[in-house]
Amino acid sequence: MVHSRALLCGQRIQQWICRSAKPINFGSRAVLVASLLALTIVSAGKRFRLFEPLETSSFDLLTQLLIQPAPDPRLLVVEVTEADLEAYGWPLSDQIVADIIAAVQRYEPAVVGLDLYRNTPQDEPGKAALAETFAASPNVIGIFNVGKQKDRIEVPAPAAWPAAQVGFNDLAIDPDGVLRRNLLYVAVPNHPFYSFPLRVALAYHSDLALEVDLANDRLRIGETSLPALNTGDGGYAKIDDRGYQVLLKYRTPSAPAPTLTITQVLAGAIPPEWVRGKIVLIGSTASSLKDEFFTPFSQDQASEFLMAGVEVHAQSISQLLDAIAGKPALYRFLPQWGEFLWLFSWALLAAVIGWRVRRPPTLLLWSGMMVVSIWACSSLALGALVWVPTVEPVTGVLLALGLVVTQKALYRSSYDQLTLLPGRDIFLLQVQRALHHRPAGPVTVVFLDIDRFKLINQSFGHGMGDRVLQTIGERLRQFLPPSAHLARVGGDEFAFLLPVHGQPTVDQWLNRLQAQLSEPFVVARQRLAVTSSMGVAMAHGDYPPTPEDLLRDAHTAMYRAKALNEYRYEVFASTMHEEAVQRLELESHLLSAFENNEFLLHYQPIVSLKTGLISGFEALVRWYRPGEGFVSPGQFIQVTEETGLIVHLGQWIFRTACAQLRVWQQQFPEHRLTMSINLSRRQFHQTDLVDQFGAALQELDLGGNLIQLEITESMIMHDVDGAIDIMHRLKQLGLKLAIDDFGTGYSSLSYLHRFPTDTLKIDQSFVGRMDQSDDDREIVQTIIALGQKLKMDLVAEGIESEKQLQRLRAMGCHRGQGYLFSQPLGRDAATAILANPWPWESFDTSESA
Repeated sequence: MVHSRALLCGQRIQQWICRSAKPINFGSRAVLVASLLALTIVSAGKRFRLFEPLETSSFDLLTQLLIQPAPDPRLLVVEVTEADLEAYGWPLSDQIVADIIAAVQRYEPAVVGLDLYRNTPQDEPGKAALAETFAASPNVIGIFNVGKQKDRIEVPAPAAWPAAQVGFNDLAIDPDGVLRRNLLYVAVPNHPFYSFPLRVALAYHSDLALEVDLANDRLRIGETSLPALNTGDGGYAKIDDRGYQVLLKYRTPSAPAPTLTITQVLAGAIPPEWVRGKIVLIGSTASSLKDEFFTPFSQDQASEFLMAGVEVHAQSISQLLDAIAGKPALYRFLPQWGEFLWLFSWALLAAVIGWRVRRPPTLLLWSGMMVVSIWACSSLALGALVWVPTVEPVTGVLLALGLVVTQKALYRSSYDQLTLLPGRDIFLLQVQRALHHRPAGPVTVVFLDIDRFKLINQSFGHGMGDRVLQTIGERLRQFLPPSAHLARVGGDEFAFLLPVHGQPTVDQWLNRLQAQLSEPFVVARQRLAVTSSMGVAMAHGDYPPTPEDLLRDAHTAMYRAKALNEYRYEVFASTMHEEAVQRLELESHLLSAFENNEFLLHYQPIVSLKTGLISGFEALVRWYRPGEGFVSPGQFIQVTEETGLIVHLGQWIFRTACAQLRVWQQQFPEHRLTMSINLSRRQFHQTDLVDQFGAALQELDLGGNLIQLEITESMIMHDVDGAIDIMHRLKQLGLKLAIDDFGTGYSSLSYLHRFPTDTLKIDQSFVGRMDQSDDDREIVQTIIALGQKLKMDLVAEGIESEKQLQRLRAMGCHRGQGYLFSQPLGRDAATAILANPWPWESFDTSESA
């Protein structure tokens, strides 16, 4: 039995060793590298004091958030105020100071601390009186200032004062000007220096002795140990830690103890219970003496100083008294290994989260939660008087996140996580290797795109789309030979190197592949049949392209296959590339045309077929390129539609045409003119279209009933209900609506009565063939009859002969436009025909068949 247990234990140990011996995967390696690198960078930053200003500012903010106790009842501050300065002058005479001490001593204080320098010339009686006070009262403590002089004390105490009754007044101020440290003791051989707060605290606890533990770098007062602050403790990186310092714990943001003025004391207005057995500090709080210091409670250093020197000493004494009484009063710090563990833990956690979380919003949320958690932990620690660095772990978190996300991005750019296929970059390297190893033979690259993949995502969701991609990737793996390099290079796009030569062989392979891919399969209980379009590009020895060019050419050929008919493949030809380059150049020139104001409007008159008068114009955009002339609308309108430039262009057309109509209204008030403006599909579906048009009409002070918007059948038949809603909103502006090119689009007869349209425009293709085709003539007659039945205005386009004009009039068409009347004219030419007699105004209106 024992042997069996030992054998089982040995097997488990062997299994654990085998698992440990396995190389860690890329994700674990990335997490570890990011964590260690973040730790290294932050540690180096701390060494160079990059974080110390932010860490001390964070300490100040967290200190302000902590709950502060009440003022210390063991202390009383007798303050010299501005009113006292006016009453007694400055500096106070030694006689007045002696009188103040004598007045306080009547009520038996434990200690009297004189926080006033006495190095000024004084009258001998006052000086003697103050010296006698010190000699007769061992509980009186004075101050001196060591300063920065190496050979002497900068502000000495009077020589008659006992050395055991004076303490230095020097303070340890941080580089940012804030007083956070409390210098207590300086060990000078044969002549140690005690700080003023330390002397007062020792006088208060006269039964306790001070011990200096040089070995452990700490002071001891009775059972209380005061560890010295070291250069790298807490958020500090490199401070002057000479002497024995502690981090100052402020009891309150302002007044740390009850106060009386010297005027009150000299007048005898002293509550006895405020003094008896207490520590009384005498010092100045008058701002004019500039004995004030920044504290962690100062909002900014541009504001007034917030705490006088005597109040700072009161804070320090209160901290020492609490520490001696065994209360929490001394800040503690993590050891070096503890800070390392604190920082590394957060960096490791950030790296793990950065690797596992995929969605950027979720990752951003996690990042915020970690920063808040660090802040919360630091705040709780500071409440327990442990100063834990805050900015350093936050920096480590951000660095670790950035590093691991960068590694993840590089990994994902190399391998697709869904299909586990190589990505674009690796595929290009494989193509480069193939071109290099086989310069004489052809290299065939095939670019494959799944047909109607967007429809699958929209219909069944992206989860189904992912399953389809995995299935297609697996089928490609199974069909292609091992020597073929397969990769996923886009959302629903794959590319592979086909290891076959000759066009007939390539055709045979691709036909078989399309048949294989199109076989139905079941995904999530849905039976699907997916087809693909492919583009083929071949590199021969006499023309060795770059891998990027070869993949681009295959991509271009694939788009040609889609344009001709899905579920086919096309072999790249140089003309495809030339067409693509021309298209890109055209798009670039269009962008420049907007910047250079190369677009202009021409206006084609719309004539009343009854009176022959001009009833309005149709605004038609033209593009004039300096040095090249006009560009045909057929060349650029479709491109602006596909690229979205039509939105900006359409706004400009509407505003410019309306502005021109407003000008003509003012020039020719006798003409009742309207302006017809074409709307594109993208414009029609703009969410702010109505607001834009309304703003333009209001700005130009133009009635909407003078503007007619022309909409094609295909635009409104795509979403009938949505189109009707938009049209009603446009009608609310007073705008007229016309269906342009009626009869050439989808059948909309059953919907026509629902559309709030005013005009039917008969397409010029029907008008132009009326003379040669009875069918077209009948179509025109039918459209006119339909419009008359629906009480709509009728406009015929493309009238080029008088015979067409007479037929249209006889059929009852209301208005018309075409080259018979006028071609589209520039602004000045259109203005001229309005200003001059119109030749068609008196044309023969007699009806003829």
